[in-house]
Amino acid sequence: MDTPLVIFILAEVVGYLSWIFFVRTENSKSRDIVSFLMFALALVVLVRVFQLNLDFGLVLSIATLIAGISWFVGYLIKIKELRIESKSYFIILFIITCFRSFTYEPYQIPSRSMEPGLQIGDFVLVNKYAYGLKFPGTHYLLTDLVSPKRNDVAVFLPPHSLCKVNPQEARPDIINLTLQKSQSFLNRFLELQKQRCTEMGIKYVKRVLGVPGDLVEIKGDEVWINGVKLLHEVIGRDDKGDLINETLDNGTHVIRSKGISDYEEFTWKIPEGSYLAIGDNRDNSLDSRVWGYFSDKYLIGKAEYIWLHWGSFSELPGFFRNGRIQ
Repeated sequence: MDTPLVIFILAEVVGYLSWIFFVRTENSKSRDIVSFLMFALALVVLVRVFQLNLDFGLVLSIATLIAGISWFVGYLIKIKELRIESKSYFIILFIITCFRSFTYEPYQIPSRSMEPGLQIGDFVLVNKYAYGLKFPGTHYLLTDLVSPKRNDVAVFLPPHSLCKVNPQEARPDIINLTLQKSQSFLNRFLELQKQRCTEMGIKYVKRVLGVPGDLVEIKGDEVWINGVKLLHEVIGRDDKGDLINETLDNGTHVIRSKGISDYEEFTWKIPEGSYLAIGDNRDNSLDSRVWGYFSDKYLIGKAEYIWLHWGSFSELPGFFRNGRIQ
């Protein structure tokens, strides 16, 4: 547990008890001062939560529970002001938690790995019920799992971002690799995990290229799935590489290739419960080619819409990129 966060939370508890004391003693001036300090401290706690990359859904769930308990406490100790304040917070937090956990969650694109389709500064809506509903802030399914399909743009926790995941979970088929390839994967995965893992994991967004049972081969920017080569059509070029229409099943999307990976070859036979995820920016994406498969138990949702673009704090947000994600 993070020490500063624990201290901030304990200070909030002290402030809460002090607020109740001042309300009961009818010391309105001290009550108002404590209220202001608690609000300021709540903002500090929120900033710390984001710094630690804690699951915001879990944080919202805990805050909703606390507001509900406080509402009940207001009835027990017969403080009308506490009861009214807590009730209003509980209702607001409950609605936000339910909407964010069971419908759509906003997510900001943090890297160039999905260009040109998704760019840094895009805010997307992630469908939280696309792959089955989960209890807020956890990986426990409340409904049956709905398996991702090829071409889905999925949001998930990759294995290397979770400190407790071992390399065998990222590549259950590692036993089928040659000694050289298995050792190379182990070295890459463990080094990457050492650099980037957290207790809660880091959300990634990638395109699902392979599902359980698929045989996937990648040679440069060309892809074969179960022996069938994906249709590629060069449609243009920008200053960052060739733009290529890639047709996967019934969907077509644009990928970018600089030709850097032309001599790289990969082959996967995807095991049950695992999915192959590749970035559309094929030469600038940290994906399954490096850290293996992602597991269906770490699915977050399906990215469906771009609803806002805000490239940096020096520019105004805009809606010129709004639309369904291809």
